[in-house]
Amino acid sequence: MRIAFFGTPPPSVPYLRALLDAGHEVVAVVTQPDRPAGRGRAPTPSPVRMVAEELGLPVLTPESAASEAFITALDARRPQLGVVVAYGQILRRTLLELTPAGFINVHYSLLPELRGAAPVYGALRRGLTTTGVTIQHMALELDAGDIILQRELEIAEDDNRGTLTDRLTAIGVPLLVEAVTLIEAGEAPRTPQDEAAATYVGRVTTDDCRIDWAAPAEEVRRLVRACTPWPGAWCRLGGRRVKVQAVEIGQKMLSEEGSPGEIVEMSHGAGPLVRVGDGAVEVVRLQPEGRRPMSGAEFLRGARLAIGDRFG
Repeated sequence: MRIAFFGTPPPSVPYLRALLDAGHEVVAVVTQPDRPAGRGRAPTPSPVRMVAEELGLPVLTPESAASEAFITALDARRPQLGVVVAYGQILRRTLLELTPAGFINVHYSLLPELRGAAPVYGALRRGLTTTGVTIQHMALELDAGDIILQRELEIAEDDNRGTLTDRLTAIGVPLLVEAVTLIEAGEAPRTPQDEAAATYVGRVTTDDCRIDWAAPAEEVRRLVRACTPWPGAWCRLGGRRVKVQAVEIGQKMLSEEGSPGEIVEMSHGAGPLVRVGDGAVEVVRLQPEGRRPMSGAEFLRGARLAIGDRFG
């Protein structure tokens, strides 16, 4: 098929490559414009743009996918199908009706559960044990289109946002190729979603990932998993920001005295044990501001901390 591919971040890249490997013609790659990145804040192309240009594919980078000039330029390439994988803009009716076979989208949840911008974060934050990938026909309402295919995936105990995204990509890539094959053959199913079962999760901000040490241990652990590696679960220690990348629930029985965030134990070979709302967690991995990531034990060897110091 003649495909217009919409995508921006690294997880979109394997989908683009898979469509080409399956023999489809990608007539346009649509991605976000270059954005400032790095310490120098120099304009940097998206991962999808970099790969597309390496492959010699035509690239379009509209500031707005609703612009008349962009839609005209895309229409001139005569795509039969639009494929969207984490593009980053809302697509309007004029665009969705541009191609004969419509547009399809890859979404990292078992729709209608966890519609919205951050389904992987949502699955981990809510403590789900399973999630999955949905390939859906796109509709005007966010993530509400008819389902073509779904695959379920069990969430591992040690999954974080990064590892779970990678695992979902691994099952999502062949699922997308299968869906496009069905569309090309005119055999793609359209299973309506149950609106009554829909849940939502919006964009995740840095503030959403600040650790509340007064929360129960499991809630702290879920937050850290959901925010790692981006945007990063964080707190302050000695006035400086620290990213916490992994915690384990501690088994130590604590007295009722003390306050959340307080370091209650610093054992050799382990990270700091920190008081939370219903016990303690060990900080297993962290990244102090301006430094590289390290284990909690390594951090303690170089830090001047004492029992009673607080993460805030």
